[in-house]
This record gives sequence, C-alpha cells and structure tokens, in this order.
Amino acid sequence: MQRLVSLIFLVCHVGISSTAVAQMEEEYYLDVSFSYGTNQFLPSLRTNSSLEYDQEKLYSDIWFRGGFQIAENVSFSGALELTDQPHELIGTKFSRPDYPLSTGRFQQSVLTYETDKLTIRFGRDDMLSTDLRPDIFSYPIYADGVGWNYSWQSWNFGHIYQTLPAERESNQIFRRSVSYHHLSKTFQHLTMGVGEYYILAGESTQFDLKRLNPFLPYSLNSHDSEVDYYPGFSGDSDNSLIKLFLNWSKQSSKVSINLYIDEFQIDAVDREVYSDALLLSLSAESEINAMGKSSLLKWGFSAANPNFGQHPGPFTTTTSANFPLFEYTPGMTYLAFFKANLLLNKTVECVIGGYTERWVNISQLAPSLMNSRTELNALKVNSDSRLNLGFEYKLKNYPVCFGIDGWSGSDSGVSLKIQFESNRNIRQ
Repeated sequence: MQRLVSLIFLVCHVGISSTAVAQMEEEYYLDVSFSYGTNQFLPSLRTNSSLEYDQEKLYSDIWFRGGFQIAENVSFSGALELTDQPHELIGTKFSRPDYPLSTGRFQQSVLTYETDKLTIRFGRDDMLSTDLRPDIFSYPIYADGVGWNYSWQSWNFGHIYQTLPAERESNQIFRRSVSYHHLSKTFQHLTMGVGEYYILAGESTQFDLKRLNPFLPYSLNSHDSEVDYYPGFSGDSDNSLIKLFLNWSKQSSKVSINLYIDEFQIDAVDREVYSDALLLSLSAESEINAMGKSSLLKWGFSAANPNFGQHPGPFTTTTSANFPLFEYTPGMTYLAFFKANLLLNKTVECVIGGYTERWVNISQLAPSLMNSRTELNALKVNSDSRLNLGFEYKLKNYPVCFGIDGWSGSDSGVSLKIQFESNRNIRQ
C-alpha cells in the first residue's frame, strides 16, 4: 500500500450561505471553500490504486457549491471543483500542469423532487452514499444518474442507476454503470431490508432495461440472457451483489449492520476450490453526556474475504476510479475504527480517532485466480494502525474557528486549520 508523506499544512475555509428561516427551508445558498495541503488518504483506500503523484507537494483545492428552490417540492444543487491535484482523483481524463489550478470538474448538478412519500433525484450526485459510512471512506462518488425512493406505511423501496467512469484496456473502452435497489420494512426503531448491486461494463452505452428493471432480482436475472465476454478477461461483463441490512435508531443513537454477498459457493465441489466473497460491516454512533457536555461517538468494523468486490470480468469490481463504492476496498480483510467529538466547553472541541486494518495485495493475482482458496491463502497479510488527536477553538463573538490535528502511525504529521463561515437570513 502506498502511503503519503505527512506534512504540516494549512487549511482555509470560507463559506457564504443564505437560508430561509420562516419555513426552515433552504431557498438558495452559496458556499466557497479553499484548502491547501497534502492529500491524506486513509486506510486501504489506494491498496490497488495505480495513482502516482508527488508526495511532497502541497495541493490547492477550491469548491463552489450552490443551490436554490425552484418550486415547493423541487430544488437544484450544483458544485464545481478546481484543483491542481492529479486529475484521476476528481474523475477527469487530463490536466494542464502549467496552470496553478490544473484541472476541474462539475461534481454536482442535480434536480431533486421531494414529498413526504416520494423522492426523485436526476443528474450528477453522490447517490450511493450511506448515513453511517465510516469517515475514513468519505470520498464521494459523483456520477450521472437517476435515483428514486418511495415510502408507504412502514415499507420503503428505492432504486438508483448511475454511470461510472469509463476504463480502457488494450485500446478498448469499457463503459461502466451500477444499478442498486432495495426493499425495507420498519418496526418502530428497527429497519430490516435487502438490496442488490448490479455492476455492468462493456462497449455499448445503451440501456439494457431487462437488467436494469428495479422490480427484478438482479442475482437471478443475470442468468437469464447471454452475456458478453472479452479477450483478456476470464469472466463476463456483469457482477451482482446482495446486501442484507439491519438498522436501529433511537433518539440520538444509530446502529447499522450490513452483510454483502458477492460470491457464495453453493456446490460442495466448488467450495473445496473456490472461496466465498463476503463482507460484514457494522457502524454505530451515539451522542453521550461527558463532563456535562454533549459529545458524539462513532465506531465500527468490517471483516471480509480478500476477494470480495473482485470479479474476473472487465472492470466489474466494486470500485470507481480507484475509490470504493461503499465501506470497502478490494483486498481488505479487516478494519476497525473509532472517532469521538468531545465538547470541552462552548468554544473548545477535542477530536480523538484511530483505526487498525489488515489487507492483502490481491491485484497481483490473475483475474482467473482471484477466487482460488490456495492462491488467496498464500498472499502476504499487511497491517497498519493510526491514532489521531485534534483540537478546535471557536471565537465567541466571531464566526472563526482555529484547529490543530496530529496523527501517528505508518506516517506522522500535524495539520493546522482556519475556518470562517458567514450565514445570512433572507427571511425574518
């Protein structure tokens, strides 16, 4: 795994926002932020990444975020990112190194229709994000697509279709997309549900309605038609995953348990040769009273077979531009993390966090061997840990915050932060 050299860096954040007060609804807003420092990728995020860039360089990153209310139930949100980071990190295909901000991308451009029962999103957004996704995997996947969610009584059904960045292999371009649907039922504080991911890759960009129909089980439908095979790949052009989830929430506490099933060997003869590919993930957060102040605790762990998320087909893994689609990156076998936000008083906040992980370099195996029990057991297991300690101080009479954060592990460093945010009410 590649690690970045830690440097002392300065982060500046400037925010300008406008909100509606009368109805507590956002009519329009504008947020501008600037950061300067090193890229600090955390556990396993780049285990199998081919990204290479100057570990010593300080990078600039500017965000312009905004949105407005079009009608009572319709709103628009947009975001533009300008940066001199490697273009692969933001999803573009080239950069201009002679300029201070060498690349950029419109990361968000989405229309949202929302009522009490129905929510529809159309455009570019991070539609696959989850509420309890660990902070260490917080890098969003901004992609074009459509998503909708409908609730009735205690039931909920939703569907998301998103395009993913195209990949190239041997002068051949593979178009990628992911489809996800779920059905859940709520019992007071408990929600149980099942969902499926369906990752597609191939030369054609046309919609395959048979595969993307949200009311058909993807895992069974994948065997209902001929699939495409490409030279250099031992698998087909689609990959389906099942998700079983259990969520519990009460007041300020949340617990989420997710079981992902990528490969499961049903036949005894296959089980002797091939490994299952499963991921179990647990995350929790809760507000507690510490020293008479409200504090937030967040923790979790994930355990997986190292071949989870891999697929011998063309670019049908659970990654997008080297970043995980959810709380996992290929090759990871174990991850535990925690984070605590402790309010010492009205102006000072202490942040304590850390993680420990284990992973293997599964990319060194040929696609046809990634599910082999013998080959997987022979891979070297790597491990790493990190501890973080930070403090933030907020001025009493001014919207200014100063912060310092230090970490120690395979690399060590300190970061400094200055944050300014101004809010203006447009209605009284």
